[in-house]
Amino acid sequence: MSRIVVVGGINMDLHLFGGRRHSTGSALLVDHYLTQPGGKGSNVARAAARLGAEVQLVGRIGDDEFGHRCVDAIRSDGVDVTHVSTSSAPTGFVAIELDRGRHRTLVFAPGANDELAWSSVEPVVGAVGPGDLVIVQPEIPTEVLAPLTRLAASGAIDLFVDPAPPERMTSATLRAAEVVTPDRAEAAALVGRADTSEIWPELAAAELRAAGARTVIVKTGATGAVLADEHEVQRIPTLTVEARDETGAGDVFIAALAVRRSEGVGWSEAVRFANVASALSVADHGLLLPDRHAVESALASAGCLTSVPTTPTS
Repeated sequence: MSRIVVVGGINMDLHLFGGRRHSTGSALLVDHYLTQPGGKGSNVARAAARLGAEVQLVGRIGDDEFGHRCVDAIRSDGVDVTHVSTSSAPTGFVAIELDRGRHRTLVFAPGANDELAWSSVEPVVGAVGPGDLVIVQPEIPTEVLAPLTRLAASGAIDLFVDPAPPERMTSATLRAAEVVTPDRAEAAALVGRADTSEIWPELAAAELRAAGARTVIVKTGATGAVLADEHEVQRIPTLTVEARDETGAGDVFIAALAVRRSEGVGWSEAVRFANVASALSVADHGLLLPDRHAVESALASAGCLTSVPTTPTS
């Protein structure tokens, strides 16, 4: 069975709902709040495990209550946490304000995440075999992302990259990755041009391909995603849902994409599965990680979500 290795952040997330300020400089008053284990690495690993994959997470936490809660949640979803190490720094912390389903990060303290070292990652990625996948985001320390990029460029590993934050994405990682999965804003940052039209995601995907990316998937929210590979550029639709909380949607997307690719399906089918998993994840408040049965049931009830070829990549 193929494995998925996730290298990434582990945080405690504080979700704030119904926020408002009565005057400039006043405290943010909220209707209610929710604390949940989070972090992109943690979310991706847990989502992939719930979808049926064998998953290992490499990350770093503090020896504190937040860290222990995070690891307990990750382990409870079946993720191998053997290579989650403990630091003297506190566990990462994020405060997120939710407004009509969309989030804005108010506070981010990376904490122990910034102390993740290549010496902790190398033994795990060095043991990956044929069919195994490695998932990362450029928020991990450069000292870890750079050697992962070199391994991917040499063909030693298949690297899936969610380019968040885009300003830390290098051209070398873009070219080495098996796939990159920006949303519209991240794609705009990567190509250096504004998102200005309905066909802009196709143009951005084709431009990233021209810059050396092998496969590009631009996530377009309620309309699904645009897939650009060596054959064509195509729009792949998704389910229509009421989006209540977008937290973790991109993490669920790349996890679901990797799960289906590790099972040997083509890009189009994998993106359809990832679109539906991501759509289900925004249907309630807080971090929602759908399991395999929920995604497959939603796919079956939706019928055929037909992709629409647009412009060739070359």
